[in-house]
Amino acid sequence: MGGSSSIEGGQSQDDKMNDELSEKDLIPVGEPLNEPFVGQEFESEAAAHAFYNAYATHVGFVIRVSKLSRSRRDGSAIGRALVCNKEGYRMPDKREKVVRQRAETRVGCRAMILVRKMSSGKWVVTKFVKEHTHPLTPGKGRKDLIFEQYPTEHDKIRELSQQLAVEKKRVTIYKRHLEMLFEHIEEHNQSLSKKIQHIVDSVTEFEAKEKDKCR
Repeated sequence: MGGSSSIEGGQSQDDKMNDELSEKDLIPVGEPLNEPFVGQEFESEAAAHAFYNAYATHVGFVIRVSKLSRSRRDGSAIGRALVCNKEGYRMPDKREKVVRQRAETRVGCRAMILVRKMSSGKWVVTKFVKEHTHPLTPGKGRKDLIFEQYPTEHDKIRELSQQLAVEKKRVTIYKRHLEMLFEHIEEHNQSLSKKIQHIVDSVTEFEAKEKDKCR
């Protein structure tokens, strides 16, 4: 798809990653494979992705990387949803003329896993939906199964837009906190100025009384 960076031989970076997954992480059909379960632990987000990818290929569907949660403290990744590539529905094309209508691939499937990073550093499955709303195709060719497992340009834009919205909200909060701090400093300065002026007035009044006594 457009936007993929090219490497030698005309192969895109996404294709290279798919080839590597097909060699290392996919389990041949017919071999036993445990399905995900709530509480299952992984050493990393990548390990969870590889496991669910292998499970999906074994069962007969394609996964797609979906929602990402970030820490409010430092912005690091703390949660990831991995969904069936038939999750949701495609947004209608608002262009007046559509030269080539793409085949409908999304049918609102809810199958997914949600993994979250715990304080221990482990990534743990906190939600697993097994049921699909479409037929599965166990034994389908690896290339066909992993073709769409990485985010499309639309998915990437959507995720970046979500991150941008979060950052904008964070900036707004920080701006308000700064404004409140400046307001507090201004109020404090005004109060301090009044106290200093009161002291000056008191000293001036005292000196005037002392001069009157000396006459």
